[in-house]
Amino acid sequence: MESLTVLPIQHDDILSPDIYADETTLHKMFARLRADEPVRWTTPSHYRPFWAISKYADIQSIEREPARFIASKRNRVMTIQEEARVAAQTGGKPLMHTLPTMDDPDHRKYRGITRAWFLPNNLKRLEPQIKLLVSEYLDQLEAGKDGIEFVNQIGLRIPLRVIMLILGIPKEDGERMHRLTGQLFSPLDPDTARESDGHAIAEAGQELFDYFKVLLRKRREAPQEDLASTIANAEIDGQPINEHEALSYCVTITAAGHETTASSISGGLHCFIEHPDQYTLLREQPMLLNSAVDEIFRYVSPVRNFIRTAVADQELRGQTIRAGDSVLMLYPSANRDEEVFDVPQSFRITRTKNPHIAFGFGPHMCLGHLLARMELKEFFSQFVQRVKHAELLGKPAWFRANFLGGLKDMRVRCAF
Repeated sequence: MESLTVLPIQHDDILSPDIYADETTLHKMFARLRADEPVRWTTPSHYRPFWAISKYADIQSIEREPARFIASKRNRVMTIQEEARVAAQTGGKPLMHTLPTMDDPDHRKYRGITRAWFLPNNLKRLEPQIKLLVSEYLDQLEAGKDGIEFVNQIGLRIPLRVIMLILGIPKEDGERMHRLTGQLFSPLDPDTARESDGHAIAEAGQELFDYFKVLLRKRREAPQEDLASTIANAEIDGQPINEHEALSYCVTITAAGHETTASSISGGLHCFIEHPDQYTLLREQPMLLNSAVDEIFRYVSPVRNFIRTAVADQELRGQTIRAGDSVLMLYPSANRDEEVFDVPQSFRITRTKNPHIAFGFGPHMCLGHLLARMELKEFFSQFVQRVKHAELLGKPAWFRANFLGGLKDMRVRCAF
């Protein structure tokens, strides 16, 4: 893997799944980009070209002005082959039409459908259930005296159960949701790719649509007090929500709502194991929990990137971005920008200045960021009370994924 750090950075490196599976190499590459080519025109072999944006201030400026950089033309990285497959399946339309892919006024209208669900007063009702879930899974962790594979048995399960609870998805469908969202977001990793096709984003998306068609139909016939009922019976401009938008909404909340939080829980534990002084500090000073959670989000940055499209010619750091050009916003790079964060490569739970953008920025900031924060706070609050010490058993592995990333395997042993 060391050869990947040799300059110049190749066009294919910017989205190389191998590099994204090696955190050390990934952040060396981002540091080089920030220093030498913060606005870098990139023409990778299997993707349409884009400008790679690696500086915090530049990403903020793009996110702050959604009228200049729109989300609807191109939103996420997909291979040219997969884009063609999606177009063939959808008749040239995007696979999903939901909040991350919408511009105003649609974005504002559709965000309003579920906004109340993710406000503090509503989320507070979930606290007892989240507390019980965390306790249940920490009991399982304690039972694994000889160690346990944490990512899939613990870290993933809590946010998956929470998002299923919110949407009203039966508990027995959890494995199906996990399998399909992995195929949707990590299609290049051999452990998550569909057996029939290593790049089958379109097929995974369609299978999720088929599932939610049934659920939404049930919620229209007999609404319940869950988010699926809210979406199923929503109105836009006085008319019932379009089925494609309703299905896209459910898929996005299910997938993004647990994958990113799961990566943050597992990544956060890995941070504490690698930095035992910070774990000791949190155990001794639990009042640092809020800043610790923010530092986890900054350091882990599970959302690797999103794409926007320029609507007119404009200058950025001496480069001319033409109308129609794509810009790839590299969030993990922004969250370690030396001009914003003090000693950014260090994991410090006492960090007082931490304006990370792990959830994005501006109008498209993640709708569920408060829920994610609540889940991490509850998990690590209970974890530090119960666990004296945690250690790795073997070398962890990261997903070969250039859109949403994080740990996919980490065996740990804990002393209670």
